[in-house]
Amino acid sequence: IKNIEFINGSILFVHLTNERVFIVPVGKFPAIKNLSLEEKELFEIIDNKYLSFLAIDDVYSLEELIGL
Repeated sequence: IKNIEFINGSILFVHLTNERVFIVPVGKFPAIKNLSLEEKELFEIIDNKYLSFLAIDDVYSLEELIGL
């Protein structure tokens, strides 16, 4: 994972280091969906493979986000 961005708070774009982009419906992840707009901007990418938000304890793998 190189970066993420939210569109309308309900769609998550996951940008990968190989320039691919995955579109993830945020509704699949209730903890992320319930974050405020400000909380969604406070995230950490760990080892290019995991995504974590400071406001919640969950850590999401790339595979989990894209449904593998």
